[in-house]
Amino acid sequence: MSESRRFPSTRYRYLRFIRRLLQTLLPAVLLIAGLQAQAGITSFQQEREIFRQASHALEQRDRPRFEQLLKELKQYPARAYLRFDAISQDLATLDNKQIREFLETYRDYPFAYHLRTRWLSLLAKRGQWQSYLTFYDGRSAVKFKCLQLTARLKTGQVDDNKAFNREIRKIWSSGYSQPEQCDIPFEHFLSTSEDIDQAIWQRIEKAFAARRPSLARYLAKKLPDEERAQVEQWYQAHQRPAQQLERMIDLPDTALNRKIIIHALDRLARRDSPKASQFWEQYHPVFAFSPAQKNRIQKRIALSASLQHLPESKKLLQQLPDKLKSDNAHLWLARIHLRDEDWIGLIKTIRAMPRHLRSEAEWTYWLARAYEEAGQQAKAQILYQQLSRRGSYYGFLAADRIGRDYHIVQQSAVEASPLDESKLLESNIHLLRARELFFLDRPLDARREWFQGIRKLDQQQIKQAASMASGWKWYDNAIKTVAKTPHRNDYDLRFPMPFRQQVTRAARQKDLDLSVVYGLMRRESLFDPLARSRVGALGLMQLMPTTARHVAKALGLKRPRTGEILSIDKNILLGTSYFRSVLNRFDNNVSLAAAAYNAGPRNVRKWLPRDESIAADLWVETVPFKETRNYVQAVLAYATIFDKHLGKQVQISSRMDDVKPDYSRPNIEKTAIQK
Repeated sequence: MSESRRFPSTRYRYLRFIRRLLQTLLPAVLLIAGLQAQAGITSFQQEREIFRQASHALEQRDRPRFEQLLKELKQYPARAYLRFDAISQDLATLDNKQIREFLETYRDYPFAYHLRTRWLSLLAKRGQWQSYLTFYDGRSAVKFKCLQLTARLKTGQVDDNKAFNREIRKIWSSGYSQPEQCDIPFEHFLSTSEDIDQAIWQRIEKAFAARRPSLARYLAKKLPDEERAQVEQWYQAHQRPAQQLERMIDLPDTALNRKIIIHALDRLARRDSPKASQFWEQYHPVFAFSPAQKNRIQKRIALSASLQHLPESKKLLQQLPDKLKSDNAHLWLARIHLRDEDWIGLIKTIRAMPRHLRSEAEWTYWLARAYEEAGQQAKAQILYQQLSRRGSYYGFLAADRIGRDYHIVQQSAVEASPLDESKLLESNIHLLRARELFFLDRPLDARREWFQGIRKLDQQQIKQAASMASGWKWYDNAIKTVAKTPHRNDYDLRFPMPFRQQVTRAARQKDLDLSVVYGLMRRESLFDPLARSRVGALGLMQLMPTTARHVAKALGLKRPRTGEILSIDKNILLGTSYFRSVLNRFDNNVSLAAAAYNAGPRNVRKWLPRDESIAADLWVETVPFKETRNYVQAVLAYATIFDKHLGKQVQISSRMDDVKPDYSRPNIEKTAIQK
């Protein structure tokens, strides 16, 4: 017998060892799998990989392999999304029966609505109007409503033309341009409706009110020449109000001319309140303006003066009759007293506010501040103590005023009813699908399933769902979900600190406060790396592409594409670099830098005090843009909560330096960013 036969090879001994080991472990593995199955816990790791392979095969149009892989996913919760991808790919080749069967089979899936959307658009494009009416589900989107009206016209399904035109007029009577799908119904309306000139004029007026002068000019083409000239005059009054008001004083006192003059005065007041006031003094004795028109201009001049921080704004607001004092009028009169540090006037103004305004934390704080500054310490202490129990911007400010610790007490959202993830997922197929879609990197589909699923949950279950999403590191979804409940004390859930390594590294490189960076990021994106705003801001730190490319250039990096701006590392690098640059513009004043990050440095410079420095809380409260005001307050409050997470004790007021009238602008285009 040869040596090789008598003594097994090393490879053979190794394989035999592995086989025996597996035989030993198999019962335990089977036991664990059985327990998991009994508990309803399934990781679906293998199925996710098969799903990805099937998706790739579909992209490559390898249908045999796609179908083969699909068979391996019979019990996978997200399997139907592959069927949706396949039918979407084949949509142009399918017929009504196939689409109807698919929609019926998968009617419980969010994608059914979106597939119907695409099919309706395709039917309209093909001019298959009867089929369109068959599939139309009464959806409210104007585009599809208009296509439904077109389909009825094309198929002769208009029994009562007056009633039909009333349907069209509801869409027509908008101050905004409507989609091109409305052209055919609108043509029918204009050619068959009675009193069409009146309808056109009503829409023209709405267009000017909506600041859509080009639409008004377009509509005027359907009017006689004389009336078209009147619309052109209105258009010029909209575009160049001061120039037109110089000329219109000699116009006849007609209803239309009064409307045009009021519109011009309103437009001018938004830019230059004193000039509008001068014209108003000239015009109101000459024209028979209605009480509503007079009230409109009085309020506009007063409020615009406030927004423009004009000295006369206080007097203008105080002179408004009580019936004209809207919430905005009360608020801006209070803010003017703040800017003037007129504490007695502020006390009177807050006391005169409607109850729903007076009871807000904002004005409770400022009433306390006014009492304190006016020497009424006892009253101030009572209000500060009430506010300091809140874990919020005004609560933190109040706590600083009386030297109390912040009320940031962690309370788990699910402590009353511990989370049983398996049970929750078993009872709600939408949440289970959402989990799988999230891990498959299909965030839009995941979010649609998720929010369809939580509609069926009670408040306690919603809290559990939020905690579950947080456990998956689906942070933005967890924060949005818990926001649907009154629970606000689970700070770990609402204020996670993801991407810790990247954020910490960037903060150190740019000499930034880590808590403030997290505050910015939380406010900007809720930690969603793929966040996209309506105006095009991208990623965790919501960078506009132009800003990102400017910063990249200053850093000596190549011009980033959209996908690169969305990448976590690049977004954090560019975002923190930009924030460093605005901090340098404003001498490391965090309040001003946060405002600049939101509204731009130019706006912040316009909002600086005129003569003397003012306290930061005063400055923040009088920022003209409500969005920016809320943004700065949120960033400062969030940073304070992140301090708690980091074990730091930092007062919110320590980040709120006084605001100076001027900040020299060093040449920081590169140096500040590269720091």
